[in-house]
Amino acid sequence: MIDRKITAIIIDDDKEALSLLEIYLQAFHEVEVIESITNPKKGIRLLKRTVPGIVFLDIDMPELDGLEVAQVIKDHGLGTEIVFTTAHVQYAYHALGVEPLGYLVKPFGPEELISVINRYHAKKQRKELERRMELFMQSNKAIPKVKLATRTGIIFVNPEDIMLMHTEAAYCRIFLKDGREELIMMNIYKVVDLIDYSNIVRANRSAFINLQYLRKIEKKSKICTLQYRNLTFEEPISRAGIAFFEKLNCFPIT
Repeated sequence: MIDRKITAIIIDDDKEALSLLEIYLQAFHEVEVIESITNPKKGIRLLKRTVPGIVFLDIDMPELDGLEVAQVIKDHGLGTEIVFTTAHVQYAYHALGVEPLGYLVKPFGPEELISVINRYHAKKQRKELERRMELFMQSNKAIPKVKLATRTGIIFVNPEDIMLMHTEAAYCRIFLKDGREELIMMNIYKVVDLIDYSNIVRANRSAFINLQYLRKIEKKSKICTLQYRNLTFEEPISRAGIAFFEKLNCFPIT
């Protein structure tokens, strides 16, 4: 489960605006305001020390403006999401350079904050999905080919190329990403043991799928979709399979 807690810092030289934003954020139970500060230079030191999830940042401030503070965040790779809060619309174009999560024009209300918080959660979830998929890919690099017996002879298969495996009587039919099908002269469980590839997981009593090609799971119809280029398979998935993928929390389940 992805943690929905958000730590935040507010940097604004306008104490009244700062206090108002603090009040608005109290309505969001997942948001914890670490500190509110009026001095941007002190704000930078605080950002480096605490690395919050979000900084709400005024732009027009003395000594150091919000755009400069945002650039420090980017240059140091802090990963803090930036939400500009300003009364000046004309800064919007320059703000694009630091790719902010949001740009709130004062005066704004809680409604605008809802949109920002939702974008934060969506972006965090997307990054987590990308991270987990990358881990799947990295953990299975340089997989050796496996020798499998067919009716007509022997084939050598890279486990990464297997999209789907079906039980067929006492044998196993494999579906490869290049569109080929091969009937293997052993049962599906022996093939799975022989392949020994962590991306191959059970979908139901008679089928195994490759997570590398899993695109979505429809919970209501209990169907999962595998796809590679123009090749698509739809396979029934058991309740246990759905529960397994929900725990993984890295595949879209609708």
